[in-house]
Amino acid sequence: MWWFLRILTSAIFLLSIVLSIPVAFDVGGRDSGLAYSLALCSFYFIYSAIAVVTPAESRVRWAISVILRLSQWIVIPGLLIWALGRFAVDAGATNWVERTLQGITASKSTSWGEWVFGEGGVIETITLGGWDKTLRYSSP
Repeated sequence: MWWFLRILTSAIFLLSIVLSIPVAFDVGGRDSGLAYSLALCSFYFIYSAIAVVTPAESRVRWAISVILRLSQWIVIPGLLIWALGRFAVDAGATNWVERTLQGITASKSTSWGEWVFGEGGVIETITLGGWDKTLRYSSP
């Protein structure tokens, strides 16, 4: 009976990941989908790196693996909500008038830190642009 429950929950989890990536692109736009897929890739890269670096019989490896495996049910939807809230086309704007006039009324003077690390900054542009190129040229 437990094997059936494990297969069922694994299938639901895999289906949720496979379906959440197109949802991020469709609902939030290109930047939101790219940010979500990059965050997922980073999460699973760290998860795999910890599994590779630590010894197979280590209690630390077992504890970290169990914590990360159980936290996936919270982390994955959290990353989706974060990507949709932070990178969506209309994130932070309450109505279409505000979104339309935001470029006109926004202050053009920004600090150096905001220009590099802020929304639409150099780091964000390079990271999402690089991830976009990686996905574009690595998929059929």
